[in-house]
Amino acid sequence: MGTITPSSSARSTPAPVTSDSGPDHADHGTMDRAGIHEDFPTKWDADDATWVLTSAFIIFTMQSGFGLLESGSVSQKNEVNIMVKNAVDVLFGGLSYWIFGYAFSFGVGTHVNGFVGEGQFLVDSIVHNEHSGHLYAHFFFHASFSTTATTIVSGAMAERTKLEAYILFSFLNTLMYCIPAHWMWSSNGWLKQLGATDVAGAGTVHLVGGVTGLIATLILKPRLGILEQKKQMRCMSSPTNALLGMFMLW
Repeated sequence: MGTITPSSSARSTPAPVTSDSGPDHADHGTMDRAGIHEDFPTKWDADDATWVLTSAFIIFTMQSGFGLLESGSVSQKNEVNIMVKNAVDVLFGGLSYWIFGYAFSFGVGTHVNGFVGEGQFLVDSIVHNEHSGHLYAHFFFHASFSTTATTIVSGAMAERTKLEAYILFSFLNTLMYCIPAHWMWSSNGWLKQLGATDVAGAGTVHLVGGVTGLIATLILKPRLGILEQKKQMRCMSSPTNALLGMFMLW
């Protein structure tokens, strides 16, 4: 554990937390009073944190858009099922991102490298004070991206996956997101080091979700009888909901 170094300007500037001199702490670097590593992209003022949280809330509205679009597109008997799966994305996907997803994306432990992060499992601040909100805001913002990447896949798997199996997928799909997120958005990610730029999650969220959905579709195959010419196509449960969901995502 680190020790807090006193400072005469402690009220205006957070005093650094320096590592102990023991061998187990030699590589941890410098942390501020919230337990945030010096390399963390979380050193914002109050206005920055407010803007990031507002953006996260807006991103979470995509869950409503996906839910309306998907529930309106499937048959009526599967309408509730697909809505529950969208809720599962947030509940179990958010839980797994808290447990290990954020650590693999933005962890700054001793074994971090350009491929994957390490540290900050079970996200929590070392010292709870007014500065620890920076860490929680950063976590919440990226949790919204992680759950969105999983929700994209739910539409590709609609009407062909049992709820139990989808819950397991939703929990584990965080792995499919957090590794590319580290490459692109972490300060030491290999794509970040090459100067790559991700615009609005086009690569780390939408591309990852789209490729995962394609793989899931190839594994599950088409719906039974969907390719039979004589079989009547099922009607959409609610075209209005599907259109409203589309505009919310747009």
